Amino acid sequence: MRAADLNLSDECIGYIEGYGAEELYEPQAAAVEAGLLDGRSMLVSAPTASGKSLIAAMAVMAMLEGGGRKAVYLSPLRALVAEKYGEFRGMRGIPSSNPLKPASSTADLNVRDRLSGNLLCMTNERMDLALRKDEDWVREADLVIADEIHLIGDPHRGPALEMVLARLNDGNRQVVGLSATISNAEEMAKWLKCRLVRSSWRPVRLTEGVCDGRNVSMADGTEYTIRSSSRGAAVELALDSVAGGGQALIFVNTRRGAPSQAKKAAASIRSGLDDAQKKKLGIISRAILREGGGTGLADELSGLVAKGVGFHHAGLNAASRRRVEDGFREGHIKVLAATPTLAAGVNLPARRVVISSLVRYDGRAGRSVPISVMEYKQFCGRAGRPQYDDVGDAVSVAASNPREAMDRYVLGQPEAVESALHNRLAVHVLSLVVAEPGIPVRSIRKFFDGTLGGVQWGGMDVDGPLRTLRDYKMVETEGKRYAATKLGEMVNELYLEPQTASEMLETIENAGSDEYATGKRHTLTFLHEAISCAEFGPVLRQRKAERAEARDLVERYRSHTIWHIDPYDVSRNLLGICGWIEEESERDIADKYGMDPGDVHRTVQSTRWLLQSMIRIAKYARLPDVERELDTLRVRVVNGVREELQELVGIRNVGRVRGRALYRAGIRTRRDVRATPLDRIQKICKVGPRKAKTIRMGR
Repeated sequence: MRAADLNLSDECIGYIEGYGAEELYEPQAAAVEAGLLDGRSMLVSAPTASGKSLIAAMAVMAMLEGGGRKAVYLSPLRALVAEKYGEFRGMRGIPSSNPLKPASSTADLNVRDRLSGNLLCMTNERMDLALRKDEDWVREADLVIADEIHLIGDPHRGPALEMVLARLNDGNRQVVGLSATISNAEEMAKWLKCRLVRSSWRPVRLTEGVCDGRNVSMADGTEYTIRSSSRGAAVELALDSVAGGGQALIFVNTRRGAPSQAKKAAASIRSGLDDAQKKKLGIISRAILREGGGTGLADELSGLVAKGVGFHHAGLNAASRRRVEDGFREGHIKVLAATPTLAAGVNLPARRVVISSLVRYDGRAGRSVPISVMEYKQFCGRAGRPQYDDVGDAVSVAASNPREAMDRYVLGQPEAVESALHNRLAVHVLSLVVAEPGIPVRSIRKFFDGTLGGVQWGGMDVDGPLRTLRDYKMVETEGKRYAATKLGEMVNELYLEPQTASEMLETIENAGSDEYATGKRHTLTFLHEAISCAEFGPVLRQRKAERAEARDLVERYRSHTIWHIDPYDVSRNLLGICGWIEEESERDIADKYGMDPGDVHRTVQSTRWLLQSMIRIAKYARLPDVERELDTLRVRVVNGVREELQELVGIRNVGRVRGRALYRAGIRTRRDVRATPLDRIQKICKVGPRKAKTIRMGR
């Protein structure tokens, strides 16, 4: 099927052809034939790199040309939302009859962002929140695209997406689900009441195989041998791909393994670089060093990138991750070692994917367990670079059981997608009661029986969650009808688990009681409450090296804590955030508590969100003193400062460094700042006259 034959305007067809799709890929043509451009809902199950992004773009263009109002593009991760928003920005102004105006929302869930535009890119959780708050624009959504829909089975992110689809898929709008290959696609399509477009085609042929440490056996019958060296099979497989003119992506199980694998490949890669390549890598390396926050991790990454290799994991800050992603995408970095988070994140194809191990340590099980076939296939999907390679290959290192690995992973089928809604049922029962005040219990049962979980399990038991919500005083009954209380409405809007909100309320009420209120700070209690709740994650468990620090922390705050805090329950996140608000540097936090910059950033962001929720709960409880204390703590967490800098860091262009410099110079308040000569502010803050003028305004 040719793009020129599509029932779209010339400018839309021009965009599609400019995308490189004069002739549509097989899955794209199948989606069009199934009614994509006619507003038909569908589930597209096809391999990575098979053109699903253009399917979404065509659906958006057809919706707009047909006079549609808004499209919503849902992704499971903020990084994917940002990536898709960037792609859609390239379509602005198309079609001219109803020009595309993309917008995105990746803010914290308690940030009130105003969404304008006719294509809204957001996370599943942000869409769930929009439904909970009954935001006006939701009724204008004529098209909903759910990317990575197979992640509906994820116990953490899946329930929100399932609820969103259960509420939006009402027959009044087009729903397009995009998925990697899933074994129960027919069941998913039946639940969604939509057409199924299934394809195994991809533009770059993928071959999969297994390495026993030296010998490689591919599914197509190809066999070959790699070098045996101290670098290990994974690195040798990567170097073999680079020697053939490709790039290699090595998936490792741990953060520690990522730089380790990159180091082993560094010398060989550097020796094959020409001067132009070294110059470009030097630019990337210096940028990482400049933006890395002065940490040892950034130093290490910078040094490796200069040699043509890199690593990627959640401990890196966002700037470093982007530099590595761009450097690899542009072909400058030849070998990239990454943790599994990359497989579900941004699109970084390589000629060869190497899976260094098919097992991973599971903290809940207390042992190493095999990865899922679905995850394995996600890894493999990164193999093969469209426009660069005719074939991509994925090789797993399985020295102890190559035959079993071949049968289970290479020749096997991904697991069926199963609902995880039962993991968070109470919070979603509450959201339905809030949305429909006075809803009869039979309607609650009917709704949840119609979810994917209800279909797969023959119904959902909502009686237990309803009893829990009544016990927490978040819902009330009149006969067999349910309505949310003021507390329930607030908890629903805060996007908290009912149990979390109930525990926060108890802590806040105790903090405001006569026994604990007078002249005390509840810093450790509040931070421990935030970091211990189900919404916070990931939690970095305490190691033996931090045990003494944990005991000292608990002892230091002992007289001001409401509940007894066991030193063994003090996570590295709690140690790190307490160091952060005492103005410890990221390097100090990394050295003392083993927290990388990415860990610090996520801990700050999650703690800020949860403290903001606690502020709302304190306001509900009518405890203004506790509310003020929590807000002070929130400011400290956001800025990483001690309490005496709270007022100064509220001034534009004043952060923890400039705030401390001003304080040391005897400038303690906004009034002091406004009374300070401009040249002195320039000298203290090390800024130019324009920024100094802004600071002196004290706003």
